[in-house]
Amino acid sequence: MFWLLGLLGIPGCTGTPKSEVPPVKAPDFLSHTEHRVISLYPDQGERSPRMNLSISLLEGSGSLGQFIQERLYEGLSPQAYTGRLISRYSDQYFAVKDSPILLDEYGGGFPESLNWEYTETWEAGSPWPEVLVISRNLEYYLGGAHGMREKRYFVIFQGAQQWAVEDLIEPASWPRLEGLIAAALRVEANLEPDTPLSQGGFFEDTVGVPDNFFLTPQGLGFHWDPYEIGPYVMGSLEVLLPYEQIQDMLKPGTPLGVDP
Repeated sequence: MFWLLGLLGIPGCTGTPKSEVPPVKAPDFLSHTEHRVISLYPDQGERSPRMNLSISLLEGSGSLGQFIQERLYEGLSPQAYTGRLISRYSDQYFAVKDSPILLDEYGGGFPESLNWEYTETWEAGSPWPEVLVISRNLEYYLGGAHGMREKRYFVIFQGAQQWAVEDLIEPASWPRLEGLIAAALRVEANLEPDTPLSQGGFFEDTVGVPDNFFLTPQGLGFHWDPYEIGPYVMGSLEVLLPYEQIQDMLKPGTPLGVDP
């Protein structure tokens, strides 16, 4: 398959993770990239606040490329999807142009909060020939106190089927999986075993099983964006469960490079 060529790593968590996500083989996708700088007040020249947009998409061919467009790019080509994003955020940016904060006619200068940023990148890796792992990575600042980061994983089987965690794990093993995830988060937070997660700064003592997951040759991973299970200061969080821990929890015939 064309997407088995090349080398690229599945990106790890943002912030300062305690565990590294191992590199894997990556597809030989083309990249559709576009950069745009939008001036809020063009008549003000260099004084004007700006919004910087940077978008980099995966561009495939054949049935896989069609699947990616239909499922990940809102049914659009990479070019049309990029155009929609630029139009969407341009409209949102210009909506603040007549905000009361600007009624001083630039007398006090423009607030830094009017300099917006939006970056969207898509990356891919293939831990096994049958499995493709794609990540959608967002970094943006749209005013307010601070910027945000988001990451969403998509696990695709044989180029045509998107997996959910339920497709991999036996239903009877769900409670045990939840326990393993909580235990891994305690390790990340330097908590003693059985210590309530809330004592480590998490919002709740239980986090369940997130649907945002990924696969590497070494294990099954889960990802949380800031604010999902902890405050912003925690940043993004990822844990990786080695297959040795979940081997007997996998559904029969799951092609994960291990023998369940």
